Amino acid sequence: MSAGEDSAAAPGLRRRGLLALLSAASAALGLGGAQASPLKRDEQVLALPGLLWQGDDGQLLADIELWVYENERRPGARSLFARYLGIELGQLSARERALFETRARWFLKDSERGKRLSIELNGQGPLPVNRTDRAGRSSTQISLPGALWSPAWDRAPAQPLAYTVAGRSQSRGRLWPVAAQGLSIVSDIDDTIKISQVRDTRQLLRNTFLAPFEAVPGMAAWLGQMQAAGTQAGRNVQLHYLSSSPVQLLEPLQDFLQGYGFPGGCLQLRESTAWNRLIPDAQDGQRHKLAHLQRLMARFPGRRFVLVGDSGEADPEIYAQAASRHPQQVAAILIRDVTGEAPTAARYRQAMAALPAATPWYLIEDGAQGLAIAQQQGFWL
Repeated sequence: MSAGEDSAAAPGLRRRGLLALLSAASAALGLGGAQASPLKRDEQVLALPGLLWQGDDGQLLADIELWVYENERRPGARSLFARYLGIELGQLSARERALFETRARWFLKDSERGKRLSIELNGQGPLPVNRTDRAGRSSTQISLPGALWSPAWDRAPAQPLAYTVAGRSQSRGRLWPVAAQGLSIVSDIDDTIKISQVRDTRQLLRNTFLAPFEAVPGMAAWLGQMQAAGTQAGRNVQLHYLSSSPVQLLEPLQDFLQGYGFPGGCLQLRESTAWNRLIPDAQDGQRHKLAHLQRLMARFPGRRFVLVGDSGEADPEIYAQAASRHPQQVAAILIRDVTGEAPTAARYRQAMAALPAATPWYLIEDGAQGLAIAQQQGFWL
């Protein structure tokens, strides 16, 4: 989730006094001793989705991403956060207030530094992971026995493998198996498959905190049909959802994907938990997406990629860069038009100048048009 340079600023975003208070509150996040310590009773763990794949030596590798936090207890924090967003709590309807309470609670957390953790996966464990950093995050790549890999995962989309945080059975994570060969569909979320109105900051915040998430028409059906068609053709087709939304939106975004019938896939979000980083600057959002995309392509050199984004942010520029660095891997780029720019616009000419000649790109309006292009071109085969 990010805002364009010409976005209308939300009322609270320009108040220096309030920002100073928020910065002070954010500075308190993650404070703790330098020594590693076990989890306390009131500390909780959010397990983020990750990938599971086979290394060159036959061992399985997995990304384990955890966030340790405790609930914010400082008086007035919820009201302060609402003011930061430019939201008047007293003017909300009952439905808006309920949605705000549900989604804002994930931003009212204190991150916990220096926590020792381990996980249990499919009878393996406890497997220790790295202790949490200042942002309460533990990032670890672990090795698992190769025998855990199912041969069926090489042929068809795999269901995620569940793991739990040791001693916290309610903290469950999901690892998505990705085969070495096949097709990966990488899709942005905001204004690509979910109506967010990123270019209007005020409306973006209201859509994020006060309104039910709404899908772009036809996108769930298109992605599902792409996966089904590729599978019928004997290809392993996996979905990856890549967004610069913060990790606090993991739960509502997962509910959105499931509720609208989007095919399952690993959801990778921005690694930020501070209030004053809710909306990143354009460069931060670009770096996050490009880094994840390039890591994905480097990790799976035998897979082809279809990249789906929108014109409201820098998806065309990011995807063109990725394709120029991995010219044999990108099968196609599809951009949902939300800015009304023609394919001949200077922006596209400049961005696509580095695109390999064999890599097609298309502007689409919705999922139905994307499906028609995919069926005509067959680039997922």
